Amino acid sequence: MGRPVDVKKIALLGLGGLALAAGIFGVVLARDWPFSQERVTQSLQTTFPAAVSFQKFHSTYFPHPGCTAEGVTFMRLGATPGTPPVVTIQQFTIRAHYLDLFLRPGYLAAIVLDGFRVHVPPQGTPVEKSNWQESKSNTRVGEIVADGSSLQIDRASGHEPLLFPIQTLRLYSVSDDRPASFTVSVHIPLPPGDVWAQGKFGPWNYSTPEQTAVAGEYTFQNGDLGVFPGIVGTLSARDKFQGVLGHIDSQGSIDVPNFMVTRSQHSVHLQSAFYATVNGTNGDVQLNRVSAGFLKTTVLARGEIAHHSGQEGKVTHVDLSVHEGRIQDVLRLFVRAADPPLHGVTSFRARVTIPPGDGPFLHKVRLSGDFGIEDAQFAKAKTQRSVDTLSQKALGEEGGKDAEAGDPRSVISALAGHVELREAIATFNNFRLAVPGASAEMHGTYNLESRAVDLHGLLRTDEEFSEMTSGFKSVVLKPFDVFFRRKHAGAVMPVHLIGTYETPEAGLDLPAKKSPVKKP
Repeated sequence: MGRPVDVKKIALLGLGGLALAAGIFGVVLARDWPFSQERVTQSLQTTFPAAVSFQKFHSTYFPHPGCTAEGVTFMRLGATPGTPPVVTIQQFTIRAHYLDLFLRPGYLAAIVLDGFRVHVPPQGTPVEKSNWQESKSNTRVGEIVADGSSLQIDRASGHEPLLFPIQTLRLYSVSDDRPASFTVSVHIPLPPGDVWAQGKFGPWNYSTPEQTAVAGEYTFQNGDLGVFPGIVGTLSARDKFQGVLGHIDSQGSIDVPNFMVTRSQHSVHLQSAFYATVNGTNGDVQLNRVSAGFLKTTVLARGEIAHHSGQEGKVTHVDLSVHEGRIQDVLRLFVRAADPPLHGVTSFRARVTIPPGDGPFLHKVRLSGDFGIEDAQFAKAKTQRSVDTLSQKALGEEGGKDAEAGDPRSVISALAGHVELREAIATFNNFRLAVPGASAEMHGTYNLESRAVDLHGLLRTDEEFSEMTSGFKSVVLKPFDVFFRRKHAGAVMPVHLIGTYETPEAGLDLPAKKSPVKKP
């Protein structure tokens, strides 16, 4: 018979082996412990162009290897004295697994950032050059959690900073050589609203950040347009985007069920589809194509919202065009009357410029455009009857009950002209109006605030000047035909339309009578 197995001896040998392995493991970890303050600081400073400091720091060993730091600050390299830290973190926690330290060196299970704050200084803040260079890192992180964070962007010239409270921020599979997935929910300040987004970002390109890849989708809800002077409404949007940080192609839609220019007090349902390019490094937007529809009119737009050298803030330039829209739909956005003053089919092209600043919208906006309106119809019966009478007399017809029995909104065959809008005053050039038997070419202004009208020009008719009236007046005016007679037939005469929109006054635009000069 063989000797009996000494279980106790085997157990002691096993425990000794484990102790030896644990000792070797401990020596290796002690020599290459990745979560010391020195190693963590070095890793962060070779990954980011910043000087990193901690108020408190301690390593953790059980149940997981890692570390916890408090009062963490990132000072941007080259920042001038007095510049606040670009990043502050109340508590910074790293969690790993012991097996990963040997089987997957450089892999971290999670990083949790409590009280994560990013502070972006105003554009143009001076930064001195530093010797920092990008260094490849083998660190990989399974998940980064930064819920309850915030992003603050300071603005120049005393403007309040933009604050972005971030409710949720999660990054997954973060490494130096592949894109990271992200989900984020944030409240944006301008216009105030809630954004939820998901997608992929990176890897970060330190030498040329604008070449960092990005792709994903977002939704925007409860956007309050009332923060912009002159308009109100609740905006929602959906968007898909892809590209690099300096050139993100964006395609989406916007819906504002209650859009209103406050002056008009008329809300419309505004829907828009857009294709745009966004520069994620400075916020500039190139509007490649925007199609906005309201009521029964569609407006096409192209343009940009961008910063230009030598000018503070962003300037909006938009080229607008409408083809066979309804002028009453456009006017409903801007006039307070229940029924817009003019109806008809319109086409126009215009360049709109909105400079930065906090002034009233009507005084800020600048517009230059050409317009045409076919089958124009005045909504006010009194105004339309005046135009009807003009047309009837220009044709040599007698106005009366029969004339009024017809459709009073069908006499204007065309309206067209060029308009320039500055400081709430619309200036018209080559303003043309045609009715059967007569046409007018006028120029002048219309004040959008006071609604004052000041138009002057020439009226051409098919009939003689004296034929524009009847009876005794016709006989009295007969001698004046020679002054207003056209070359072939009819008359041409200077006319004006002055007063206000509510009480316009039309008449002959004769020179003002000069006061006699008294001899001494």
